[in-house]
Amino acid sequence: MSARAYFAGLVSVLLVAGCGGSDDSPGQPVFDAGVGDSATQDGFAPDAPDDGGPLPDGAIPDAACGTATQCAQADEQRAADNMTAAAADPLVLRDFLDAVPKGGDLHMHLSGAVYAETYMEWARAEGGFCITNSSLALSKFCNNTSTTSPVPTPADALFNDVIRAWSMQDFVPGATTGHDHFFSTFGKFGAISGKAYHARGLADVMKRADSENMLYVEPMLHSNSTGGSIGSTVWTGGALNTSDLPAFHAALLAYSGWNAAVQNILSDIQATDSGAQQELGCSGANAHSACRVGARFMVYISRGGSGPQVFAQMVAAFEAAMVEPRLVAVNLVGPEDGNSALSAYDRHMEMLGYLNGAYAGKSPLHVTLHAGEITPKYLPSNYNIASINHIRKAVQIAKAERIGHGIDVLGETDPVGLLTEMRQLGVMVEIGLSSNIQILEVSGTDHPLSAYLQHDVPVALATDDQAVSRSSMTGEYMRAVQDQKLRYATLKKMARTSLEKSFLPGASLWQNLDTLQSVPECAPTATSYYGDQPAPPACPPFLSTSEKAAMQWELEQRFREFESKQ
Repeated sequence: MSARAYFAGLVSVLLVAGCGGSDDSPGQPVFDAGVGDSATQDGFAPDAPDDGGPLPDGAIPDAACGTATQCAQADEQRAADNMTAAAADPLVLRDFLDAVPKGGDLHMHLSGAVYAETYMEWARAEGGFCITNSSLALSKFCNNTSTTSPVPTPADALFNDVIRAWSMQDFVPGATTGHDHFFSTFGKFGAISGKAYHARGLADVMKRADSENMLYVEPMLHSNSTGGSIGSTVWTGGALNTSDLPAFHAALLAYSGWNAAVQNILSDIQATDSGAQQELGCSGANAHSACRVGARFMVYISRGGSGPQVFAQMVAAFEAAMVEPRLVAVNLVGPEDGNSALSAYDRHMEMLGYLNGAYAGKSPLHVTLHAGEITPKYLPSNYNIASINHIRKAVQIAKAERIGHGIDVLGETDPVGLLTEMRQLGVMVEIGLSSNIQILEVSGTDHPLSAYLQHDVPVALATDDQAVSRSSMTGEYMRAVQDQKLRYATLKKMARTSLEKSFLPGASLWQNLDTLQSVPECAPTATSYYGDQPAPPACPPFLSTSEKAAMQWELEQRFREFESKQ
C-alpha cells in the first residue's frame, strides 16, 4: 500500500469503524533508561476540572454527563485524574501511558531507532558478519578469527557487551562521557544500518509506533554521498563563500551527472517505503496493524562534510522534494559542539537561507534543524552560547520551522525575545528527554521545557534515537511525567501539536489549537464532539481533502476511545 493509498482509505476507515490503539503486535520490546521507582511526584497536580458550561439551546443532554462536549470533557478529566493516581507507581503509570494516543514522532534517526538485538538478529540471519573484538563493532571482514567473534546470540556472554557498546544500556560516565559514548555507537552498527536495511528498519519502527498508539513518524532516512561527491567535483574555487552560492548552485544543476544526486534520494525513499509496506504485508488480506502508521521522510546531512559537499546535498534535497511528496524536510546532524561543526555553523545557516529563497514557490521542502543541542560543559573554551546563538540563527537565517532539542535557549542572547519570536512564528521544538539526559546531562528543572511551555512555544516529545537511548515514546512520556511533572492535558496538547507541526500535506483540522477551535466543517455539535461518530455531515468531505486533517481527526477518535474507557 503506497502512502497515497493509505491516506485515501484513512478517512473512510476512521469515520466508519474508528481506529483505537490496539496492540495486535507488540513489535520490538522497549527499555526505558532512567525511569524507575526513584522518581518522585512532588509538585504533581491534577488538571483543573471543567464542567463544560451550560447546555446549548436545543441540546439533548446525556443522562449522565450532558452534551457531547460535556461528556468528552468529563472523560478527559477522568483520564487526567487516573494519570495523577497512577503517577505514584511507575508500573501502573507505564501501562497508562502506553495506551495514551501519542500523535507523531517528528525527530527520529532511523538508524538509531532499531535495537541492537534486532540488528544482531538480522546479521546472524544474513550471515557474513562478525564482531571486531577490540571495538565490538559489526564487521564484514571476518577472516581473522583471533581478532573477531561470531555475532552473538542471547545465550552468549558477548551479547550484552555488544548491546552496551551499541547503546546507552548500563552506561556509567567515567573515562568516557555519555556524550562521547552516545555518538560513538552509530559507527559500531553502521555495517547493517545503511540504505540496504532502511525498509526493514522502517517496518520495525512502524510496528513499535503502532504498539504505542502512535499514528505517524518522520524518520531521518538518507545521507546523500552521491550529492556530496558531486559537490566536491564541481566546486574548484577554494573556500566556498556565501557570495559564491548562486554560481555554484547553477553549476551543480548544469553538471552532466547531477541527476544521480537527486535519484539517490528518490530511489532510497521509494525502496524504503515500498519495502516496509511489503515487510508488513500492507497490500494483503492479513496486513499488519502497523500499516496504519503514516510515514514521511527527511534527508539528513552531516555537519562534518566540506562546504561544497554539504551545499550540494542540500540542493539535491530541494530538487528531489519537487518530484517526491514523501520527502518533506532536510536536517543537519552530528555533534553540534565539535570544532568543525561550530566553525561551519553560520555558513550552513546561510546556505539554507539562500536555498529557501531560491526555491520559494518551487520546492515544498521544509527545514527542521538540530539547534541548541549544546551546553557550556561541552563547548570548546573559545566559544560561549551567547556568542554563537545557534537557535536564533536557525530560526532567523535558515528559516527553520522546527528546532531539534533547543537545550541552550536560555543561554542565548535575549532568550525572552527569542522565545517570543519562536512563539510568534510558530516554530516548534522537538523535545527528546532521554537523549538530553544521556548526552548533555540536562534534566529536571535544568531542562528548558518549562520555559518553552511558559512562553507558549509549541513543543512535542520525540524519541531521537530510541534504540541507542533504550527508550520509546512511552518512555519519553514517562520522563515527561516523572522528571518534568507534566499533566495529562499538557501531554495531550503535545500529541496534538506533533501532528499540527508535522509536514503532512493539507490544511489543518485546527484553526486555533490553543483554544481547540476547529474548521467550521468539523466543529462540535450538541450530539457530536471531536472524534465522535458520526462526525458532522460536512466534516468527512473536508477530511478527504487533507491528509493532515484526516490524521488529526483520527487522533481525536483515539483520544475519545481511550478517555471513554477511563
